[in-house]
Amino acid sequence: MSVPNDRPAAVYRLFAADGTLLYIGSSYDPDHRCKSHRRKPWWPEVHHRTEEWHPRRGAAYRAEMEAIAKERAKYNEMGSPSYRTPDTPAVRSRKLLAGARQRLLEESWAVSESARKAHLAEGASGDEAERVGQLAAIDFLDATGLFAGSVKERRRRLGLTS
Repeated sequence: MSVPNDRPAAVYRLFAADGTLLYIGSSYDPDHRCKSHRRKPWWPEVHHRTEEWHPRRGAAYRAEMEAIAKERAKYNEMGSPSYRTPDTPAVRSRKLLAGARQRLLEESWAVSESARKAHLAEGASGDEAERVGQLAAIDFLDATGLFAGSVKERRRRLGLTS
């Protein structure tokens, strides 16, 4: 069974024409992510991008944080010694909900596995049982109200929405 968000992600680096490292980021889709960077005042300096792919988002995120700390890209505020995580309602809310969200994700994996096994026991094919398990996890997460973006993306990947 696949674990949600268990898909490749890239650490990307944006460089100026003279080779100056401008920015380090990570994303499942660097092309899409770089579209949002085009609104940054430094974007006209970008000449090219490199990508380093990792098997999962967590691995890419760790590599990104290590690279930011070591390589000191010109426009990564997060890597600067003076950077402090903003104290905003959104950040405080994410911190408060992080543990609960992780527990709910783990429960959704258990719900998915239980539904998958039940359908296999009823004689369903492996693919059919996997899909039923994924749908069970989606329904579980949707009911929590905490995973709207993830639920939408999972439905899209299963071909339930466009």
